Amino acid sequence: MKRKRMMTYIPALLIMAFLAGSCETIIKFRGDGGDPRIVIYTLLHSDSLIKVSVAVSHAVFDEKYEVEQITNAVVRVYRDGVLLETLDYVPPVPVPEYQPAITHSRYVSEVNRPVPGSTYKIEVEVPGLTTASGSAMLPDPVPIIRIDTTFVISEWGERQMEVKIKFLDPAGTENLYRLTARGISGVYYGPKEEPYSPLMPVMVTDEDLSYGASDEPLITPNQGDDIFGMELYNNYTLFTDELISGKEYSLTMHFYYKAPDTDYYEFDHTYFMLNTLSRDLYLYLQSLSAQAQTRDNFLAEPVLVYTNITNGLGVVGAISTGKDSLKIGDYPVEGVYYESYSYGK
Repeated sequence: MKRKRMMTYIPALLIMAFLAGSCETIIKFRGDGGDPRIVIYTLLHSDSLIKVSVAVSHAVFDEKYEVEQITNAVVRVYRDGVLLETLDYVPPVPVPEYQPAITHSRYVSEVNRPVPGSTYKIEVEVPGLTTASGSAMLPDPVPIIRIDTTFVISEWGERQMEVKIKFLDPAGTENLYRLTARGISGVYYGPKEEPYSPLMPVMVTDEDLSYGASDEPLITPNQGDDIFGMELYNNYTLFTDELISGKEYSLTMHFYYKAPDTDYYEFDHTYFMLNTLSRDLYLYLQSLSAQAQTRDNFLAEPVLVYTNITNGLGVVGAISTGKDSLKIGDYPVEGVYYESYSYGK
């Protein structure tokens, strides 16, 4: 039975490979590429001053396009319908010639930070282009009630720390979340059979630990065996309160763990962030994740990245954060020699 099935499939695969290699056609693009539009990116957060990134879109086939700073834009911020401030342009920090040019121009407030519960509208004018705008309401932060830890043995025999992050979902409203975690740890690079030497470094790593939530049911629902590889990964660890509305819930994360040796000034600090997102930001990140995973798959349906910008592109989003941390060992310690390394940076 198996041999006959293989005889059926192999010719089919050969035919598909032949057709794929023999049907290549060059199609000339006859469109005008679309008119340039203002691009706006803003992430409103109560912990930081209001910042707006401004750019202008261009056609993919525009060979003459060169990145340049937009210094003459007018960027207005409205709070609950009332003009709050006109932002100032901030020149970028110069970069070496071998690095890509900065594609966005920054406009920054000197005094105003977003306030939870208020709606902010960002309006941008660039000479010669249609005025663009976008709005977002900053949600109230949802605090982390408690963090519980225990140790478990994974299915492949690895000792892991299991972390339970408990919070109470506010009732009566739709809440959209993103769970993130960041770890800063230090490992002593001197010989531990000898006393600590201040001349030997403690190597400090700064790592995104959000992958630890890959087994959390709200973030990665069990959808069965994905035999065709079509299931999209939740790149931004997003989830909703659809199943937990108004209830207490504990999110689960797992991490490889090795206890730091504090006698040699080793340490392990992990920071957990429960982010509450505006709906537009949630939809933007969701579509951005899907687009990134399907853009090179010619069998997949094209994914358009979500935008809430009127007469333009980009997104105006808002995010509030509940925080907590686990810390073992002190950092920094005066007199200790540290060297730094960051994963993925």
